[in-house]
Amino acid sequence: MAGMNVKRTVAAKVGDIFDRRSFENNGFVLPYRIYVPKNYDCGERYPLLVFLHGAGERGTDNEKQLIHMQYFFNDPTSPVYDAIVLAPQCPEDSQWVLWPWEKGNYCIEETPESPGLETLCMLIDECRDFYNIDDDRIYVTGLSMGGFGTWDLLSRHGARFAAGMPVCGGGDPSYAELLKRIPIRVFHGSEDGAVPVAGSRQMYAAIRRAGGQLIDYTEFDGEGHGIWDKVYEDRDNIDWLFAQNLAERRKKAEKKAKLVKIAAIGGIGAALSAVLAVVGIKKAKKK
Repeated sequence: MAGMNVKRTVAAKVGDIFDRRSFENNGFVLPYRIYVPKNYDCGERYPLLVFLHGAGERGTDNEKQLIHMQYFFNDPTSPVYDAIVLAPQCPEDSQWVLWPWEKGNYCIEETPESPGLETLCMLIDECRDFYNIDDDRIYVTGLSMGGFGTWDLLSRHGARFAAGMPVCGGGDPSYAELLKRIPIRVFHGSEDGAVPVAGSRQMYAAIRRAGGQLIDYTEFDGEGHGIWDKVYEDRDNIDWLFAQNLAERRKKAEKKAKLVKIAAIGGIGAALSAVLAVVGIKKAKKK
């Protein structure tokens, strides 16, 4: 990637490198900031990182949502400098997920998608049309209220994202069967007084019970709500996020679909062979 040839020794201030814009959807205005690598090359394809702020950064100033975004850019060698980054701002009178966060996990079927996330998905599509974004490397992360938003996007629009990192949020455990296919790193403080830690524990447990092997959960013992600095300043988390690629997940899905199709055409014998192949068992040939 062209931007990777740039050697940086000093961290940038996010307020200086993010452009200020807004996006409208049927009267709903979503302010957002966008970062595009300085040496953006039309011949390259770039990962896209979507960042969802917490309740304290809501508003219309198109500024506060960048407060915690600085953690990503404190390391001048971070891969985030070579990505396109979207940081939308949720209005003061709304939430990324229309649910009281102090109650923890919620039911998606009973909770309509918020205007903010609906509009954000349209904004992501517009960015994909305008910039050379690698559709196999779109990531989402968010903290607190944004942690809920991260879980919601992964649940409703999981096919869009290569990976997610919800921080001290909550989701819908009944979506575990879908979420198990997505690489996810979850974080929460054991003494969180704002968003119940039980939410993250339940999401992790549900996905593991569903057979999920791609989820990891870190609980900071004795920590309260504000753990995002520990998460976003940890270079291992950032490197992990940008290392995920949707192409691998798509290839596995295509392979499984092909085997199922073969089974349907070939009858019981082919069906058994296909099932064994999916679970990694090979039939030994008779000598």
